[in-house]
Amino acid sequence: MDSWVSDPVEPGETAMPSFPFSREDIEYLVETAFLSSLKKEEDRPITFSLVFLSKKRAAKTFSDPNRKQLIMTFDQSFPLTVDSLSKVSPAFDPRFTSLVVAPPADETKKRYEIWGAMFFNALPSYFEHIPEGRDGEIYRRPNVFMITSVTPGSLIISKGDTQIGRFVAGKFIKATPSPFYAKAMGGFLFNKMKRDADFITKDFAAWKVFIHCLDYLLSEISSRSHGASLLIVPENKLPLYKDYFTAKYIFRENLKIYELIRESLTIDDQAGDAAVQRLSYNRKIAERLQVLAQFASVDGALILTGTFRIISFGATLKAPKWKGKVFEGPDGKSRGDSLFDHQLLGTRHNSMIDFIGKCSDSTGFVISQDGPIRGLVRKNMKTMYCWPDCRVSMFI
Repeated sequence: MDSWVSDPVEPGETAMPSFPFSREDIEYLVETAFLSSLKKEEDRPITFSLVFLSKKRAAKTFSDPNRKQLIMTFDQSFPLTVDSLSKVSPAFDPRFTSLVVAPPADETKKRYEIWGAMFFNALPSYFEHIPEGRDGEIYRRPNVFMITSVTPGSLIISKGDTQIGRFVAGKFIKATPSPFYAKAMGGFLFNKMKRDADFITKDFAAWKVFIHCLDYLLSEISSRSHGASLLIVPENKLPLYKDYFTAKYIFRENLKIYELIRESLTIDDQAGDAAVQRLSYNRKIAERLQVLAQFASVDGALILTGTFRIISFGATLKAPKWKGKVFEGPDGKSRGDSLFDHQLLGTRHNSMIDFIGKCSDSTGFVISQDGPIRGLVRKNMKTMYCWPDCRVSMFI
């Protein structure tokens, strides 16, 4: 509840009461969602989204025609149970549909019911965004309590377009600002990129596109794999670092993503077809990032330079064991002084930690099967920073 209250209401969004639910509501919804996320239909894990909203509050909250949500009401409500949710959820895509759950009308019965389905526009990535839209046809996620399950045992808690946090293995991870901000991981990444791709760091617009590319790549890897490793190694450090990994699959050519980024930034915004040109470049960049993301599905690490040139995929990391400490990285709110217990993590995480510890100018990302994307950089000879989830403040 503290995380819900501390999250600001977006401008133009209808404010909701501080506590639109009770602790019992949260416990029941989270428990039901968690157990349902473990179920399978035709041998596939189910995915779903739930919005906690009564019919009365829906009518009051969305009375403004500019903020009205598209809700379709079932002819008959049905109880929210693990069995009913697992049966109906395959009909709804959680990217743009959420089942609407009403709190118990009778406190003595404690019967939560699914009474409808709320439809909203899927959140576009930077490369898919189309600025124009017709009035009355854009539906945003409302400022209400939402639970989304995209992987078994992992739940995203959100309000509007932002995450409140995530339940992973029974533990609640509170949302933090994006680690790519300058005062967080972004600052470290920027300094490392200056040695590899100075064009990107000398032009703020180029830097923004690079971060969008990295974010999109991580998102695509997460959606395509059941666990993966992404390693960014500076081009000029390859001769020094090559002894600490064994390359497996190597291409002679590259996908020229860096070149496309440079070309896209030369578009004249005053030209009549500037918007079409930009969309065309964005589509090409996105498609090639998707190709790149698929390589990470192979067992082993995907190793790139800062210009997205492929060094190898399916690579094995073999650096000596890191003997320093690992702390949670600063995020603009905290300074990064909390110990991060990496000993309980698997081989994929620890081999990445060992490599980053030895090869200090590298940046590592470990995409976990349970949802989080952990980012790693070395601060100094004795300290490494880990950001527990590099997409924790973004809706996936």
